[in-house]
Amino acid sequence: MPKFAANLSMLWPELDMYDRFSAAADAGFSRIEILFVHTLDLGRVERLLRDLHLELMLFDPAPGDWEAGERGLACNPGRRDEFQRTLREALDTAQRLGVRRLNALTGIPGPGITDDVAHKTIVENYSWAAELAAPLGISLLVENINTTDMPGFYVSTVERAAKVVTDVAKPNVRVQLDQYHVGMMGGDARAELRQHKDLIEHVQIADVPGRHEPGTGKQPIADFLSELDALGYSGAVGLEYRPSGATDAALAWLPRDQRG
Repeated sequence: MPKFAANLSMLWPELDMYDRFSAAADAGFSRIEILFVHTLDLGRVERLLRDLHLELMLFDPAPGDWEAGERGLACNPGRRDEFQRTLREALDTAQRLGVRRLNALTGIPGPGITDDVAHKTIVENYSWAAELAAPLGISLLVENINTTDMPGFYVSTVERAAKVVTDVAKPNVRVQLDQYHVGMMGGDARAELRQHKDLIEHVQIADVPGRHEPGTGKQPIADFLSELDALGYSGAVGLEYRPSGATDAALAWLPRDQRG
């Protein structure tokens, strides 16, 4: 089985965010991921990671005004300065917390921004960011996100994410394949994995519909994980799902000795 990372933005929702670090460690995880850390007390996060012997696998740089519906900055040419500022801040934070991957949400194109312009802008922004991140040993990820959960999101498929990665053509720009978002778009995550395996740095899972734990929906997640093994995937699998009940019960499908 691959390595797993507990997503603290979704698991243990009944707990304060800082208490979720201890919950993950108590549940047998040594790896975690968080959507946004820029809203947290970084000193406290740093201490929790150190004291609980946890590795923060990745986080997302600030995505613009989330409450207003913004979902990333990289695809909009008018937000280039803000994208660069948030990337610099995220790189500083990543170095402080020992994080080697950043998932910069590519965003929803603004009015009048065509697909061609959105793609060109993402490629330019990621090319700039890759130059800064490479000497630090940090990879930048491009994630596919479905257009039901995020209407208008430009990189809605793994194909579009892979196109960005290949056009940037930097070794530290890679695909983050989210199996849940593939399923929500009606795709086959196993086929996407086979087609783009050489570009994939990180994977996330959740069942469809509902975005709950494996076994609650219709996705062949066990087969997907087996496919990862068969292809020699050496990265981590983020458990980015909403528990259908208590988190401990929602983790029962994954034996404790396979979580570390």
